[in-house]
Amino acid sequence: MSRDSSTSNNHRFPYSADVSASVSIIIARVFYAVNWFNVAAIFPLLVLDFGQHDIGLLGSISAAFFIGVGMFQVPAGIFAARYSPRSMAIFGIGLSSSVALLYGFTSEASQLIWLRFIVGAGMALFFSSGVVLIAKHAGGTKKSSGFSIGLLNSAHSAGGIIGLFGWIVIAQMVGWRSSLVLSGAIGIATALPMIIAIPSSAHRRPISKRPPPPAADAAVNNNYSESRDIISPSPPEAQAGGNRWPDISEIWGTLSNPSLIALGLVLTGIQASWALLLTFTIVYLQSLNIQLESAGVIASMALISAIVSAPLIGGYYDKKVKDSRKILLACGVGISAALAAMSIQILSVIIIAVIALGFFSGGAFTFAYAKARTIRTTARGRGQDERNNSVSLQHEERRGEDTSSYSSADKNKSSYNSSALNVAWINGLSLIGILWMPLVFSLAVKSGGGYSNAWLLSAILAALFMFIPLQKVEK
Repeated sequence: MSRDSSTSNNHRFPYSADVSASVSIIIARVFYAVNWFNVAAIFPLLVLDFGQHDIGLLGSISAAFFIGVGMFQVPAGIFAARYSPRSMAIFGIGLSSSVALLYGFTSEASQLIWLRFIVGAGMALFFSSGVVLIAKHAGGTKKSSGFSIGLLNSAHSAGGIIGLFGWIVIAQMVGWRSSLVLSGAIGIATALPMIIAIPSSAHRRPISKRPPPPAADAAVNNNYSESRDIISPSPPEAQAGGNRWPDISEIWGTLSNPSLIALGLVLTGIQASWALLLTFTIVYLQSLNIQLESAGVIASMALISAIVSAPLIGGYYDKKVKDSRKILLACGVGISAALAAMSIQILSVIIIAVIALGFFSGGAFTFAYAKARTIRTTARGRGQDERNNSVSLQHEERRGEDTSSYSSADKNKSSYNSSALNVAWINGLSLIGILWMPLVFSLAVKSGGGYSNAWLLSAILAALFMFIPLQKVEK
């Protein structure tokens, strides 16, 4: 009786473990975002304590953060292939949150710059692994990787709302130092559900059996095992970590891929617009005599808009868009126009621009990350690559899964999963590419042109990044 009941329950709730894992990742992503955004939100309180009123300090703090996030993206992807996305995601959220907690104990402004760099490095370790994990556990067997990545981006936006608006209120109640200690402590606590809920490589849940697909030759058959996890888009070894360092040829196959490089440059324009909006909107609105609380609410509108657009456009991606460049172009036009509209110092126009920029940015981020996972990279010879692509195309047509990590069967060698490195590479390229943008923006404000000229200049620069490399991105 009990055995039959257990079997029945396993049949009835086959994805309960995935739900728990997905929820733990999303919760961690929320407070990851809180620690991303709250420093910019409470910056006016912070500078009062340190006796500095220079907008350049905010630019330096922001630039240090993006250097840390950008520099460690590729190492994060490599570490994920070696140690598993699970290990890197847990370590990353723990590191970034622990260092964020130390903000509250700083004695001078320069210490914040160094701490923000380390926080950025920890967030890099979490990010690409988090994308791979959510696509695996929330994507299920359906063609829903775009939607699941959209959910992760929505969690980031939700955390941004809490960080931008909620932490202003908390900081005014308990002081900015205590508020940052609190956000760091909560971030550390979110690692515990991930440890419990996400299966480790040593404790994988039972996998479902299915026969290999029809194949034209033995080389194709060799790329499939007789038993596969129906939720995982890549071999079990790849999902759990291959227990080896990727070969130089495998890493180079990702870093030199023209479509990934082009996608990373497009993402640079998107990333720049988003970073400038969320970093400078509050201080910009304060310069227009808007109260701090009201400025936080207005800035949060971008994140609310992104919460809606991320899964919406991610779901549209899952319908197999014929030409992904058209979606990126549409998002790019919307982002550029909204960024330029920020220069018009009329409150109603600024609010509309903030909402529009959030909507198009949320969708563009989701689309870029989902696309990166499916771009096939080469590492072995041309003939082998053609066979791998044949397998990938057959598999993608049948199930719409990520196929970038399938490689030839090598019984003596673990499979290599390039998904995390693909996502890490385009994200790292974009974050390194924008590290100078906050500095340029703050210099444009201080040079006499004011915020209006700074927003217009930013719109032009972002548009150049989004539109020029677009034709090199795979359809």
